[in-house]
Amino acid sequence: MPLLVEEAAKLSQEQMERGVIEEIIDTDELFALIPFMGVNGKAYVYNREDTLSEGEFLDPYEVVPEGAATFKEVMTKLRILAGDVDLDKFLITTQSDTNDQLAIQIASKSKALGRKFRRALVQGDSSVNAKEFDGIRALTPAAQTLVAGANGSAVNFGMLDELKDAVKNGADVLMMRQGTWRAVRALLRAAGGNEAATMMIKNFGQAVPCYDGKPVIINDFLPADEVQGTADATCSIYALRLNETDGFHGIYGGPNAGIQVESIGTIQNKDAVRYRVKWYVGTALKATHSVARLQGVTNV
Repeated sequence: MPLLVEEAAKLSQEQMERGVIEEIIDTDELFALIPFMGVNGKAYVYNREDTLSEGEFLDPYEVVPEGAATFKEVMTKLRILAGDVDLDKFLITTQSDTNDQLAIQIASKSKALGRKFRRALVQGDSSVNAKEFDGIRALTPAAQTLVAGANGSAVNFGMLDELKDAVKNGADVLMMRQGTWRAVRALLRAAGGNEAATMMIKNFGQAVPCYDGKPVIINDFLPADEVQGTADATCSIYALRLNETDGFHGIYGGPNAGIQVESIGTIQNKDAVRYRVKWYVGTALKATHSVARLQGVTNV
């Protein structure tokens, strides 16, 4: 009697590759460049210049007017970003021969938490979800928002120049989606047959493209479904000044920046162990003129 396929399969062992092949990959170069500041306490308070008191031209013996500058207090709060990983001890013990089950689950949870943070870094809005911090889109004031067109429009050099000029003390980077950057490169080739130049950024580790001397960073977390007039598939380009003095930066609580892993121990009513992955984090925009947005771009 010939050996049945089903029986033969029982006698054969499948080859298991060690490790996990990544399928969920996002391009977000902003996270590598944003500076972070440690905060003692649950919130960070700073003052913005509000009004100035100017002097006056006077006649002899005329009373000198008095006046003082005013300031606006701004407070940004730390938020809790956290998630638990539970794994049965039986699975850890008996099914970690090829892959370390616990290490892989913690690494995957940390990656997922990082994606959540990087998405909030752009799209976060405390007016929609009071538990999260405000991202770049929510922090950009109306006075610093440019519109490509009433119903959206393709990007052009004039728009990029106007966006860059809107950051008064000079933008450190331009941030856009990959599709938008492809459109800008097409404009550069059509204008003079040139590809965009590249430049090195300190501590970044690789050359990045640039436009008019400003590095261009790609961020896949910028949404491609923003509504502009009758167009419902537009995106935005941002010009950003990144520093802790007058720009956009992150804040964190605790001794170290970054995601922390804490062992909670055995779950009371289960033969399982729990690990907590967390980060106390937030954002701050010192000067409102340190960020500018060009919305309604149809090159997504």
